[in-house]
Amino acid sequence: MEITPTPANMVEDGRIVEFGAFRDPFRSVNISEARIEVAGRTMPKAYSKLRLKEWQHFGIIGHDFYFGFAIVDAKYLCNSFCYFLDRRTGAMVEHDRLAPPGIAKVARDIWRGECGFDFTGYSICIENRLDEGLHLAKVDIKGKGDRPVIQAEVEVIEDLSKVQPLELICLLNGNRPAYTHKVACPARGEISVGGTTRSFGEDDGIALLDIQKTFFPYRSYWNWATCAGYDDGGRLVAINLSRGINLRERELNDCCLWVDGKLSFVGLPEFRFNKDDVLKPWHIETEGGLCILDFEPVGERWGKVNALLIMSDFHQPYGTFRGTAIDSDGVTRDIDYFGVTEHHLARY
Repeated sequence: MEITPTPANMVEDGRIVEFGAFRDPFRSVNISEARIEVAGRTMPKAYSKLRLKEWQHFGIIGHDFYFGFAIVDAKYLCNSFCYFLDRRTGAMVEHDRLAPPGIAKVARDIWRGECGFDFTGYSICIENRLDEGLHLAKVDIKGKGDRPVIQAEVEVIEDLSKVQPLELICLLNGNRPAYTHKVACPARGEISVGGTTRSFGEDDGIALLDIQKTFFPYRSYWNWATCAGYDDGGRLVAINLSRGINLRERELNDCCLWVDGKLSFVGLPEFRFNKDDVLKPWHIETEGGLCILDFEPVGERWGKVNALLIMSDFHQPYGTFRGTAIDSDGVTRDIDYFGVTEHHLARY
């Protein structure tokens, strides 16, 4: 897939200007102005905006922990989750909230914008400052039952002179556009769980960012995998792979490898795993063998919501990826890193 210059706007006259992968993050993230179709009819702006799902998800990998949190605005429902995994002991602490419309705020763009979720003793704030090469996140969640307090301040260093993010607009079932910004970059900060604080610096902290603005069809599904670590030369290596409801999946997908900030595309993957027991080993291999991975789960996050018209059956195992990935220079990279996979079925 070729990386092309970024258009001035995402949308003009209700239509996506251009699909593809772009060199720079969009300055005008006006995807909410797109008009979607249902049964061949162009829908009103108000209906189209209601179908837009937006989120920002941060995954922070340290040498002995994983810390993940997200803010999701599904328009008629908002939700957020935050969890901390101690990779030494396997202990995990998770908090989540479902909230009515209007509670979640997702920034329009990542150059300078704020996200927030503040509801019943649960607060996450994200400041996008890409014009300064930064994202800042603050988490303050009160203890609940046997789940202790989580507090954190994280600084993600997305220096565009050193890293090429994946800036992509693709097309989903139902001819619906999907925008994503994904990147792997250094992170630093402090995380406190139940009064125990971990500090990490950019030499061992890695942030995996997933920013999404997508007109999902009512029925959706996807598999996803990501992992990251530092190689023996101190280079940050990360992988992102997915497969689901993409109409032009071989032409336009978010399957890529970062090595020291350089982005390479690795082709469409096949996910082989036991859907009835996601904690059994997975095998993931892309077309052409540019990426071949075995994933050994050691645990999972999961959730299930079934509320009339809304359903989410979500499994996110975590563990170790081992295998190889070949970059655009033809260099084979050995992979032996922590990460997560995902198997998700949804109606929303």
